Amino acid sequence: MQVIHAAAVEDLRWECGNAVLGMGTLDGVHAGHQEILRRVRDRARDTGGTPAVLTFAQHPLEVVRPDQAPALITPLPLKLALLERLGMAAAVVIHFSAALAALPARDFVVQGLVERLGVAGVCVGYDFGFGRGRQGNADLLRECSGEHGFWLDVVPPVSVDGRVVSSRVIRGLLIQGRVEDARQLLGRPYCLAGEVERGARRGQELGFATANLSVPSPGLLADGVYAGRMLVRGLFRDAMMNLGFAPTFGRGEHRLEIHLPGWAEPLYEERILAFFLARLREERRFPNETALRAQLGRDREAAEAVWQAARGLPWPEWALHS
Repeated sequence: MQVIHAAAVEDLRWECGNAVLGMGTLDGVHAGHQEILRRVRDRARDTGGTPAVLTFAQHPLEVVRPDQAPALITPLPLKLALLERLGMAAAVVIHFSAALAALPARDFVVQGLVERLGVAGVCVGYDFGFGRGRQGNADLLRECSGEHGFWLDVVPPVSVDGRVVSSRVIRGLLIQGRVEDARQLLGRPYCLAGEVERGARRGQELGFATANLSVPSPGLLADGVYAGRMLVRGLFRDAMMNLGFAPTFGRGEHRLEIHLPGWAEPLYEERILAFFLARLREERRFPNETALRAQLGRDREAAEAVWQAARGLPWPEWALHS
């Protein structure tokens, strides 16, 4: 997939002919976003065009109203991997700035989409907004499409099990630790990626050795103990994970501690992907190591049921990392 990074309208140049462009923040690349991309892909196939997407490196609110900016569901490298997996041949990544935020929406369409990207068509979600004060919307795009000769497709709300899919709803589920519900709307399990760091080896002393990732706090996902799977060295392994501060040993660094049953090799500095399937319980402080060890045994039993239920899921399709 060809990727163009742009910090200004003048940077919007590529060699794609007859571009069919999906647009949006696309945070999560969830089921609603996937419908946009499906339509882009199908229209490009039918017209001999190039399926492409325009998205953002960060949430635009980080620039215009930083105190209201939500945590991202999907970091940019994973988002680009998902977009490529979903059939996009090219992507424009906008690095949002105050100058872009001040640009009138019509100028962005004419100067950026028409004159520089030469779009043949545009596909957006029903709630898409852009330009200064979010004055750009589907109505403005419809006007511009008539004036400048590109077609427009506006995707209505997409629902899963009666719930309208949106990044806001998914964030709300993750904040509550409801990873099973979030998975339904995302179309895959929520995941965290990172490099394994050295820990205090307390897990090994308890009989539950862990690989540790540093995770910023507050994060998007609720702290707690989870059952999941980890992609390591190209293979998926069952994983029991604790996200939090390990309060039994004093409030330390916020980490994701991952226990892989049957795994003994060190993974320091290796890059891994951790998928969350179910929240088993909240993180809590235990009076001593004996009580903690006993609880970890019970957690392992609960996790076994989750892993067994996940055996039939299409795990290779979630190996989405660059």
